[in-house]
Amino acid sequence: MLILNLLAALVIFAGQGANQVSDAQKTEFIDLLKSLPTRGESYTDEAVDKAGPYLPVLFALTQKDIENYDLYPFLAISRGLCNHSEHRTYAAQNFAKIQHRELKLFWAAILFDSDAKSPEIKRFLRDALESKEEAKLLAEMLGPDFDSFQKRIRSK
Repeated sequence: MLILNLLAALVIFAGQGANQVSDAQKTEFIDLLKSLPTRGESYTDEAVDKAGPYLPVLFALTQKDIENYDLYPFLAISRGLCNHSEHRTYAAQNFAKIQHRELKLFWAAILFDSDAKSPEIKRFLRDALESKEEAKLLAEMLGPDFDSFQKRIRSK
């Protein structure tokens, strides 16, 4: 039954663009995120399964929507979601719908190294590397892997 509910929610949300996600849905997702189980600094598999249907809502969040929250939980749930091929595929196909710049950078970096990369993601990352501020954010996200990541972006 849980799987059917999750699939139904995904179907409902999947057809929605950033402009069609309501403030109530965003609030519902943020409240859900606060209540999801964690293991250390990561969300559990159960948490990722519960958050999966909300991927369109996550992508619709703007800077203003989450300015009063720590960004880390949004990045942590994104990391968990990226571990599932169906979410990576959805993210690559709907990459343009990601409204929050730092979340978009995070997803782009993960998708570039996955089976779900696209020319759009590669262009986005190349442009980001041209920006001092965004290159710095990517360096912070990737840590010691940043130099090799940067070389791969520029070489392809």
